[in-house]
Amino acid sequence: MSALELGARVLLACLFGALVGIERQWHHKNAGVRTHALVSLGASAYGVISLLGFGPTTNPMLIAAGVVSGIGFIGGGVIMRRGPTVQGINTAATLWATASMGLAIGAGYYTLTTLIFLTMLVIQFPLRWLENAIEARLSSAQGARTQRQESGRIPERDE
Repeated sequence: MSALELGARVLLACLFGALVGIERQWHHKNAGVRTHALVSLGASAYGVISLLGFGPTTNPMLIAAGVVSGIGFIGGGVIMRRGPTVQGINTAATLWATASMGLAIGAGYYTLTTLIFLTMLVIQFPLRWLENAIEARLSSAQGARTQRQESGRIPERDE
């Protein structure tokens, strides 16, 4: 692999990771642009190392498996319990997917990397709007039910 190819893989991994991180940073999440760029860079580097750094008898999947485990550990660090809710699960999943993107680009799978990236954008933007719309509707319905209960128009349920 040429130095140009190596450089392209590393820089593209950083770029894709940073672009994913922009969405997380924009929404004030624990892991933002730098974290996602570094995760993608590291995963890409390990992908390249697994292909080039060892002899032909070494299984490159062993390093990929190590990356997946390590990212699970990092992802666990961004999951926090705040009162009755748990926050950070989406950020942890985004870090995990970013690592897969970095591994794919490190292994030279540019089309797969692009597909992962575009799919992540669809999940993070249009599906966020859909999720927010569903949550707003559920909150509105719950609020209306509470008002009816308080006015005595419907009895409270035993739950």
